[in-house]
Amino acid sequence: MRLPALLALAVLLSIGRAAAADTCPVPASAASERWQGEAQLQALAAQGYRIGTVDIVVDDVFDLNDPAQQTWYARLADKLHIKTRPHAIHEQLLFKSGEPLDARSVYESERRLRGLKFLRAALILPESCTAHTVNLRVAVKDAWTLKLDFRFAHVGGQNTTQFLVTDANFLGSGKQLSLGHREDPQRSANQIIYQDPSLFGSYWQMNAAYEDLSDGHLRYFNVGQPFYEDRTPWSLEFGFLDQKQNLDFYNQGTLAWSAVSTLQQHTITWTHLLDWSGDSGMRAGLLYSYNDYGYGPAQLQNPNLLPQPVLTPRRLIGAGGTWEFFQDDYATYTNLQYIDRDEDYDLGWLVDAQAGYFGDGFGGDVSAPFYGVSASWGGVLSANTLLLASGYAYDRQQDGQSRNLLTNLTLTAYNQDLPWQTLVAHVQWDSVLRPDPESYLYIGGIQGLRGYPNYFAIGDRRWQATVADRIVTPWQLWNLVQLGFVGYVDVAQIHQLPSSAWGPAYSDVGLGLRFGIIRSAFDNTVFVTVAWPLRGAPGVHGHEIVVGNIVNF
Repeated sequence: MRLPALLALAVLLSIGRAAAADTCPVPASAASERWQGEAQLQALAAQGYRIGTVDIVVDDVFDLNDPAQQTWYARLADKLHIKTRPHAIHEQLLFKSGEPLDARSVYESERRLRGLKFLRAALILPESCTAHTVNLRVAVKDAWTLKLDFRFAHVGGQNTTQFLVTDANFLGSGKQLSLGHREDPQRSANQIIYQDPSLFGSYWQMNAAYEDLSDGHLRYFNVGQPFYEDRTPWSLEFGFLDQKQNLDFYNQGTLAWSAVSTLQQHTITWTHLLDWSGDSGMRAGLLYSYNDYGYGPAQLQNPNLLPQPVLTPRRLIGAGGTWEFFQDDYATYTNLQYIDRDEDYDLGWLVDAQAGYFGDGFGGDVSAPFYGVSASWGGVLSANTLLLASGYAYDRQQDGQSRNLLTNLTLTAYNQDLPWQTLVAHVQWDSVLRPDPESYLYIGGIQGLRGYPNYFAIGDRRWQATVADRIVTPWQLWNLVQLGFVGYVDVAQIHQLPSSAWGPAYSDVGLGLRFGIIRSAFDNTVFVTVAWPLRGAPGVHGHEIVVGNIVNF
């Protein structure tokens, strides 16, 4: 009897050793994690672990192991749905088997996956460890492969609709093809769109679109290799745009003037990584820009609203240089802008500057230096408060003066001290000096003043502010829709064109419902609210019904 007992003991010991070998070390504390798994991955990397197997797990649209989701429509959806193929996920990963584990590359890969429209969620975590090798599990959740993407917004008394038949994940390959129709207050369009996030299995990307507009056309093509991770040595991008459409000028929510506008645009940008250390880096590059603006005669639509706009054709062709300082300090949040969706925000600095010269030597008809600078920053003010700030200034010095000088400053704060609630405060300033015809500013419904008509007032300077309380409840309908509520106050003021003076401050108050389409891979939050204007004016109604999935902040 001793031999069987010894064999049993040996088997138990071997099982125990195998279990211990399969268990990855867990750090003592992960309280300050900015994203799930950060502390453990960093600890494994510090101990010299290498990557073993990479197990890709693709969850279907519904989890049929969950009794709450075992419905006829869930079973039908999963049966008809073609899962994302593992190679489409592999193409987005920034690490390979056999490489030393790097926590940053894992998280950057996770963010890349969450940025794909055909995925609802992505998470990469250690699955098992043995002999200083960590096996990673890449878990993603599919959305609908074939999408009937209907988007609707009713703001300022006018409708914006879009209906796209989209194969957002063609046969599980990760490529997107869309056919659809769009209507907004300015025009209607039939469109075809193709997007390839991994051209021929590489890090190159391609986007193309064609739109047949009621007032013209749009042809767009872009191909390039972006900085797919912080330490990528270079990026290269080619862009082409051919556009013809009406350029409209509004005041008091009414169309005043309209003119045919054409734009031919070509760009080439090359950027090189200069330095990367810790969480910060610098890049510099070269750019070439061709912009040819043309206009037809201005047609009066409604008198006594605006003076006739000055439409001067121009061909801006030039070259310049770029410089960028960036920090990678991302953190992941939920329920800030959207419902039940991971949202990644950079809590570091991003500063981008450019300068160059438009000249007749390049074939243009305007000689002018140009420059621009933009910056963004995110910071954690408290355990549950996030502040995001951004701004920019762009200018060209034409005929000895600034022309089309655009400036912006935006601040947005989110607070989640209260359970199930996100308090939001948003402030924005915009201005334009000696604007090009395309650059005039508006306040109104679709611009964020939701109790007023779209394009309610035109000007060259404006400020806007919003405070809101966004509530997310645990209530779900058919495991498809999660219910929420919202209340908000909007305030805006504009330096108006006709009078060259500041108009009155307009404000509104609104409340209503928010619906999170939790199986959707696209912007998944739809609101239905009523907004009441607090200051009357010609053309302003007693209230505006606001419906749509436009989420600006």
